[in-house]
Amino acid sequence: MTARPRLRSRAYAALIACALAVAARADDKVIQHDLRFIERDDLLTIASLPNKGSPLAQLFDIAAYNALASGFTSTVVIRIWIYPRDSSDPVAFVLYERKALYNLWDEVYELKIDGRIVKEKRQADALKHLTSIEDLPVARLAVLPIGQEFQLAMQAELNPVSKETLAEVRRWLSQGNGGGLDRGGAFFGSFVSVFVNPKIPEADSVIRVRSQPFYRPRR
Repeated sequence: MTARPRLRSRAYAALIACALAVAARADDKVIQHDLRFIERDDLLTIASLPNKGSPLAQLFDIAAYNALASGFTSTVVIRIWIYPRDSSDPVAFVLYERKALYNLWDEVYELKIDGRIVKEKRQADALKHLTSIEDLPVARLAVLPIGQEFQLAMQAELNPVSKETLAEVRRWLSQGNGGGLDRGGAFFGSFVSVFVNPKIPEADSVIRVRSQPFYRPRR
């Protein structure tokens, strides 16, 4: 009964080692990464493909991974746009913030993950929470007509240091729903400024991700 959990733990540790070995800091590169798109009630959610892993793992190199145990907070900010395949004008935007702090006294990782509080004993599990993509809401189905092709664009930053960025993150998160799932108003960091005419953000590392095209099939 105990062999399987141990095997799973070892397998995940091996995956982490591989991810850390190839972690990228090439902020000007857009990563093509396939995702699963799933309809949940009135929302579109995304998840990593089992054989692909999460692109967010590329935020962390060995130094960033080791820093999780330093007693200082590690922060991941994730911005996601959904846009028609033939347009650069997004129809939906959402922002998520994740934090991890190692409590040196209690020897436990205290995490805030997309509004949830989580505690973990193992560093590898803390990293998993910070980088996982599992049933993450990204848009309301009402803005995605059936049969029309869309793509997802994502920018993730590890430890952003810009005061303007942090102020915008706080403002968006105060709106609820993980920073809103609606188009309303100006997007925080417009799609064009991030993917068409990018300026490298101030952060420990940054990744930009573009998904495969997807569409909502007719039932």
